[in-house]
Amino acid sequence: MSASTNITAALILATQQFEEHPAYADDDVDEFFFIESAPRFRKLPYHRHKIVLLVSAMRHTAARLESEGRTVRRITLRDDLGFAAGLTRLLDDHGVGTLRWMSDPNRPVDDRIARLCEKRGVDTDILSDGLFLTPEDELDQWFAEHPTPLMEDFYHWQRRRTGILMDGGKPAGRRWNFDADNRKPLPKKGVEIPALPQPEHDDITREVIAEVDELFPDQPGAAGEFWLPVTPEQSRQWLDVFVAERLNDFGRYEDAMRADEPFLFHAIISPMLNIGLLTVEEVVAAATRTDAPLASVEGFIRQVIGWREYMRGMYRAHPKLEHVNALHLEQRIEKYWYTAQRMPSTLPIPVRTVLERVHRWGYAHHIERLMVLGNWFLLQGYAPRQVNDWFLALFVDAYDWVMVPNVMGMSQFADGGFVATKPYVSGGAYLQKMGSWWPSAADAKDSVFTEAYWAFLERHEDVLAGNHRLSLALAQMRKRRDAKG
Repeated sequence: MSASTNITAALILATQQFEEHPAYADDDVDEFFFIESAPRFRKLPYHRHKIVLLVSAMRHTAARLESEGRTVRRITLRDDLGFAAGLTRLLDDHGVGTLRWMSDPNRPVDDRIARLCEKRGVDTDILSDGLFLTPEDELDQWFAEHPTPLMEDFYHWQRRRTGILMDGGKPAGRRWNFDADNRKPLPKKGVEIPALPQPEHDDITREVIAEVDELFPDQPGAAGEFWLPVTPEQSRQWLDVFVAERLNDFGRYEDAMRADEPFLFHAIISPMLNIGLLTVEEVVAAATRTDAPLASVEGFIRQVIGWREYMRGMYRAHPKLEHVNALHLEQRIEKYWYTAQRMPSTLPIPVRTVLERVHRWGYAHHIERLMVLGNWFLLQGYAPRQVNDWFLALFVDAYDWVMVPNVMGMSQFADGGFVATKPYVSGGAYLQKMGSWWPSAADAKDSVFTEAYWAFLERHEDVLAGNHRLSLALAQMRKRRDAKG
């Protein structure tokens, strides 16, 4: 270890690329550390767009700090060091006496960094997590007071606590929730879907793209097709385009799908929001200062300050969610899910289509994740931890804190109904209504998706029989079964 141990360093984690990280305004910080851990990116076969996003964002942040005369130390992809090895090298090589970092929302990270520092005699200082709107102590207290936490209760609390979309003590429009207005399928004609912005890649991003294709040739995606912002400025421009061009129609069509259109009216801000390129505060401000219909604004705000923060609270309050498997599902994920090659001919049209574009973009909007991919995984009996790992690897916005409650709870019903009160399964009829995936309603009714739906209900009838939200579906299943004799 270095003989001089009087340096205070700030570790800037990959998912915390804030324009105004509190460490930047701290006069006690002498140096800033960035770690690009190639082995970490290989732990799962992460989509190359996710690697490009994180690494390019870090390099842009580091370049900005250097341009301001700050001292930056980096572990790069070509160093090929794991996170712990990279941090150890930085601590030892630069005589660190105190390491400061922002708390990471993923459960093990802070403890691992603290243990490593303790072993090397380095003092630690953990800053509050800035990725969310709700202070950690208030969030934890709410969940402690609600042993069976309902999203709608949490959302009302958030609105009252923050004053967002409130008219005095009442919700704007005298309704908390406009979800009933936001379930429309796209009409076949007459709706123009705006194109996404196309951020221009600079030399830093182009260099990252080349490195990622070189160093991760067997991982999903093509780095050259990378399509997302990588700086706070680009991200705000992306947000502004959404508000100006797509927020107006977001609400009514947020549950819609279309086979030839991957993005529809969605904001696609989660990749940037989840790594600090955007803050919740600026997203809320952008959405609430418009004249878009209240149903659209409320539906969008509910996702940002309601569902996203609720997922974080669930993750913090209920670590058991990582290991649940209420339906005892054991099917392993086949290789084609990670490669998009040699997909079986029996794979339903919606699943094949969405899987192909996930491999292209590292993204699918929320209703396709839930009602196409998650639905199919659950109907087929895939092991929930396997499903969770697949989402973590393939999606550019996926991290443990958000995927565990979303996948293990809502999508895969692995918790038996704690996060979501029913399994989100359907046959072809719902998918056809919301996306016209098959040539006709009759084709949807006769599809393998529909067959899998009825088989799932029959297979798990004993477990699901007490769920009142499935009483009609189970009655229909029994009628079909009886008719077959």
